[in-house]
Amino acid sequence: MNRFEKVLLTIFFIEVFVGGGGRLIDFGILSIRQVLFLLLILVYLFRLIKEKAVFNREINTFFRLNPVTIGVYLLLGWFVVSSVIGVLHGHSLGAIVTDFLRVSYFIVYFPLAYYISKERFSLERIITLLKYSALTVALFTIIISLIGKTIVPAPDDFKPYYDFLNRVFPGDLFFRPSHSVFYKSHFFVLVGLVIALNDLFNKSKSKLSIAIVIFASISVLWSETRGFLLAFMLSVFMIIVLDIKVLVDPIKGMARKIQKLFHNKQFIKKFAILVMVFVAVPFLYKYMTLERFEVVKVDPSANVQPNTELGEQETEVNDISVNHRIEFITASKDILVHPANLVFGTGYGTEIAGRVTGIEMSFLDILVEQGLIGLGIWGFLFLIIYFNYYLAYKKGHHLSTLDVSLLAVFMGVLLLTNINPFINNPIGMSFFLVLLIVSQQKKELKDEVLQ
Repeated sequence: MNRFEKVLLTIFFIEVFVGGGGRLIDFGILSIRQVLFLLLILVYLFRLIKEKAVFNREINTFFRLNPVTIGVYLLLGWFVVSSVIGVLHGHSLGAIVTDFLRVSYFIVYFPLAYYISKERFSLERIITLLKYSALTVALFTIIISLIGKTIVPAPDDFKPYYDFLNRVFPGDLFFRPSHSVFYKSHFFVLVGLVIALNDLFNKSKSKLSIAIVIFASISVLWSETRGFLLAFMLSVFMIIVLDIKVLVDPIKGMARKIQKLFHNKQFIKKFAILVMVFVAVPFLYKYMTLERFEVVKVDPSANVQPNTELGEQETEVNDISVNHRIEFITASKDILVHPANLVFGTGYGTEIAGRVTGIEMSFLDILVEQGLIGLGIWGFLFLIIYFNYYLAYKKGHHLSTLDVSLLAVFMGVLLLTNINPFINNPIGMSFFLVLLIVSQQKKELKDEVLQ
């Protein structure tokens, strides 16, 4: 691996981690993310040709026949089938192409499967880039929110500020009524927060991890993205579950296992934090809901309660976000009534509740467009990450702090993507692909050691 490839990969990952929707820089019709995507593939193909390694499976990952690669090929093939189905259903060609190009990012699996290794571009290096990127995005969004809340709080003053930022970051910044901001790269702020928090759980004194936990927590809370709260809660819960598994597995007898847990100060601290997270999430969830959505007055004449005092007005929160998701579910149910649609999907470019893009529930979007077959392939690749780690662990491979963090946060991401769409776009896909590659390497590494 030469210096140019290292620099390219560094820029590639930094852009994914901090670049939001990927259009901060445009080169005509191509965005910076698309340019880096194409460049990475071309550089990798050039390496195959230069080293005459077309049939060398150690270098040419296109010919590696392991479960992950087979799953990736099946998914890429089904992307093509879904495009054809979309054409047969008469969907807009532009919408079909847009959907296909978005998921075609999955092709980057093949060069990454070669480059990501201890000898070339290690997982530790990627995580370091992710941590610094998460801290950068956290500080960036905190500053924008602070300015919006203090310097330009008035509606008349806020409009020019809003317009300016959306010219600089087109389509990436979403302002809340409280003038807090959500940025698409908040996804990696959440990932970095979970990884850094688990580092501190395990007595790390890293100043970077401490800074991430402080500023990423503020940034995530100010984003007012309720899905992040639920994902964070599940991620912390998974850290506890995996730690218990690793801690008590070598011990025989249930009583001795329980005794070991309650005598482990580190576990007690983690468990206490988990309890605090579970207690705090409902209150923070309610706070975010009230901050984001208008409280509307209910006409008392429509439904008079016997215990309501005279002159007292009832109110309820106009939760537009939940309302939209209910509309998506209802519309999807009508589409999937036909058995063929349920099994094969209705193809890319499908309109759901008046929207062709921006469906905020990834699994529902996948089910409608790609059917049970497509959703099954996605599910297979999700599960194989945990299965590969499980096999490696059963063969004696130690689960490191980073391994536990990644497995835990990915579980949170799977929950999150049902609320905020990440897994089937390049932001979530990039994290997903790294885990696919690393999990397969963990499994294969142990196989080689045992031979």
